Amino acid sequence: MNIAYYFKNLEPSDALKDYASDKLAKLSDRLHHIEGIDVRFQLERQNQMFEITVHADSTVLHLKKADKDMYAAIDNAVDSLHGQISKHRDKLDSKEVSLETLIPTFDERPIGSELSIAVFDALGKPMDDLDAVMQVQASRFRFLMYRRINEDRYSLILSRPDGNYSLVYPHEDDDGYKESVNILKENELQEISASTYPMSRLSVAEAVDRLEENKMDFLAFVNDDTGRMNILFHGRHGELVLKRPPFK
Repeated sequence: MNIAYYFKNLEPSDALKDYASDKLAKLSDRLHHIEGIDVRFQLERQNQMFEITVHADSTVLHLKKADKDMYAAIDNAVDSLHGQISKHRDKLDSKEVSLETLIPTFDERPIGSELSIAVFDALGKPMDDLDAVMQVQASRFRFLMYRRINEDRYSLILSRPDGNYSLVYPHEDDDGYKESVNILKENELQEISASTYPMSRLSVAEAVDRLEENKMDFLAFVNDDTGRMNILFHGRHGELVLKRPPFK
């Protein structure tokens, strides 16, 4: 398994890495396809904090546990993680189980609790910017991630409160992103302004924290694991959803 370890306010420890790795080894027996695991050890006030994010089987499992002892925090987190996996597998096996019974809504979920995130790949069919605008107009969402025609890159279109549309896509010359504000006139997009800026590079766990802390409907960010733009947002029932480009 591909496990990335991070330490914050703590000295890196091979002993902690080895202990966590041994505890997580059994995950491969319970999940069909594990894309990657992020593990974070950190000291917050007087508590040892263990945070884990698992990307597997078209979902993201995320949780955070605190204890006076880091090894106890790891034990508690891994036990809870196996419970999350059981819930996730039950959901897949039973059509009668709804998302509301598995994932608390944004307002009801306490900080630091367990969290499951549904993961969906963006549309693979290429489309031009005008087609993307039409898709947004026909849907209930304010945004759409899509693959631009004749490009391997994925872009984001946002419906703005002023009635115009923002096209966000990777800048060709650097790691920044370009935002092009367009007005739709007579079925044509006309650019009225443009700017280039860096997009926040975050882990999924950090993106969840930022989304909740700022009470945002959605957040576009560069996934620290893949280097590609992702969108994290609240679904119809308050559940968290991650939209990403398909893996190559």
